[in-house]
Amino acid sequence: MNVRAEEVARLRALFPALAEGDLAPLDNAATTHRPQAVLDAASRFYKESNANVHRANHRLGMAATGAYEAARQRVARFLDSEAEEVVFTRNATDAINLVARGWLEPRLNAEDVVVVTALEHHSNLVPWQQVCRRTGARLCVLPVDESGRLQEPFEFPERACFLATTRVSNALGTIVDTAALVEQAQSRGMAVLVDVTQSAGHLPLDAGSRAADFLALSAHKMYGPMGVGVLRGRAQRLAEMDPVSYGGEMVDGVSQQSANWRAPPWRFEAGTPAVAPVVAFPPALDLLDSVGLASVRAHELDLLGLLLEGLKGIEGLLLVGPPEAEDRSGAVSLAIPGGDPHVAATLLDLSGVAVRAGWHCAEPLLRRMGQGPTLRASVALYSSGHDVERLLEALPEAVAACRDPAPNL
Repeated sequence: MNVRAEEVARLRALFPALAEGDLAPLDNAATTHRPQAVLDAASRFYKESNANVHRANHRLGMAATGAYEAARQRVARFLDSEAEEVVFTRNATDAINLVARGWLEPRLNAEDVVVVTALEHHSNLVPWQQVCRRTGARLCVLPVDESGRLQEPFEFPERACFLATTRVSNALGTIVDTAALVEQAQSRGMAVLVDVTQSAGHLPLDAGSRAADFLALSAHKMYGPMGVGVLRGRAQRLAEMDPVSYGGEMVDGVSQQSANWRAPPWRFEAGTPAVAPVVAFPPALDLLDSVGLASVRAHELDLLGLLLEGLKGIEGLLLVGPPEAEDRSGAVSLAIPGGDPHVAATLLDLSGVAVRAGWHCAEPLLRRMGQGPTLRASVALYSSGHDVERLLEALPEAVAACRDPAPNL
């Protein structure tokens, strides 16, 4: 069952930033808003258990460590993993860089090939570019077709040893068949990282995400705090992996000339972590579980269908990416031939509609689609049909205005 209008209103009331005012929040692929429960959890940590973790035997230190490790267990349950497979990072970008530097680079030879897809966010492209540059390995990009879907059958070159793929394109909303892609890669002996940043709050985990050697996500894309990411690495992979940050609390012992690392995941969490944001993440996961990702997906499909249908009647816009809602999650990207999407976004903001304009950290993808910066609208579980209707009502004027030539002065 999808999320009905009255249920959307109830959910929306949980978010203080949306409880008042007249905002149509359609920039959720960049970051989501946070429910009061998340804000309360962060505040409660500082009020009731403010201490560093893994370091003190006093009651505050024990409480802080307990809450931090309980959050790890909660994330593990959400990802159908073990707690020891969950590493807290600053964000998904940090998680991906950790795999690039700590696991892949020490194993990469000049004859090897690293595979990515043409749909990747810069965070799941640039780290692999840099690893290949340092090692002499080759980077292979799986192409997309004119509608922004990965071309099948997937073709991996000889010596391909690692695949990094997104589950959902942040720029186009394209859903990747990671079940088939990951199975094919792993059948060739390749290790796989799946970036679920754009899917974790929208779609249930698929078989490919469950099977992947590594998963990366950011809490702030799924109603949690900023400053917290997760790397879920299979236990064997984490045991094989070297830390890339060094310092306090990631060591078992230190002499003047050497050090020994703690077991995973703690060896990858050097220094004082973002404890308050970490312990504030579980209420966001509780919200997603209470609504159900299947219901979130059904609601999202209703909204995307409404938006795609309404766009057909607006001149001066070009839909970028898959034409059908079923092939998308979260986002719809629009080009304005002869117009500046940044101007359109500013004009939409004056109408109370929040969208994103730009390259969306996916410049190679948009160039492949024959576009420059685009206008992106993206939905969340608290988005309503009214939000979409407001966007559709405001778009014609915004598009016309941003395409008008500058007046003679």
